Amino acid sequence: MSGWRAIFIGPLRYWLMWPVIVAVLYACGRQVLHVRDFVSFIFVVLVLAAAVVVFVVMSYRPGERVTREPFPEDGD
Repeated sequence: MSGWRAIFIGPLRYWLMWPVIVAVLYACGRQVLHVRDFVSFIFVVLVLAAAVVVFVVMSYRPGERVTREPFPEDGD
């Protein structure tokens, strides 16, 4: 394996979540939400985190590579 696939492990859909996360947090920052209405900002961050976790869990396919090195088998 060479090129960008050796660096960016995992499906492209997982990496495409990052621009969405950055865009949402940038929009919150532009509105100074973290200063003016901290509770709403924390709510947005928690909802965003929950949405990402649900997306990853729901879109995971068994057998997909998610780490550089394989996990050791039981008994190794």
